[in-house]
Amino acid sequence: MHKTTETNNLDIAAIHPSKGAKYSPNLYSWLTKRGKNHRAWTSLVFADNDGTLWIGMLDLGDLVGARLMQVLCNGDKAETSYWVNLAPLREIPDFWERYIAVGRCAIDPEHKMYFVGDDARWRTNGEHRECLWCGRHSQKLRRWVDPVERSTWEPYI
Repeated sequence: MHKTTETNNLDIAAIHPSKGAKYSPNLYSWLTKRGKNHRAWTSLVFADNDGTLWIGMLDLGDLVGARLMQVLCNGDKAETSYWVNLAPLREIPDFWERYIAVGRCAIDPEHKMYFVGDDARWRTNGEHRECLWCGRHSQKLRRWVDPVERSTWEPYI
C-alpha cells in the first residue's frame, strides 16, 4: 500500500492490523475492500448531533458512507449507502491523525466501549488497569452490591 494524501491524509499502511491490536481489522478491511479502495483516501469521519459517528464522504451535503459502528462490527460487509437529510454532520478533522496515534481509542476516548480484541487493550494490576493502546487512560475497579426487592403471587392457604 502507498501513502495517499488526496483528501484525508490517511497513510493506510500505518493502520494495518499487523501494526498492533489497537487498529480495527474490520475498519481496515472496509477501507481497502477490493473495488472500493478509493475509501482509503476519500473517507472522512463525521459526528451527528447525537454523537453517532459516520464514515464516508459528503456529496452536496449528503453522506455516501456508513455508520462507523456498522463498519467496526461488519468490516467490508458493511453497506455503503447514500444518506439524505441526515442531521447536520460535523467533520472530525483530526480523526485519522488520532486514529494512527491511538487506534480505536480515537473512537472511544472515554474508554467505555468493548471492542473485539479488547483483552489486548488493558494491562491489569489488581484493581487498577491501564490502556495499552493509547497509554493515557487508567481505571480502577469499583465494586458495589445493589439491594433487590422481589415479590411474587402465591396461593392463599
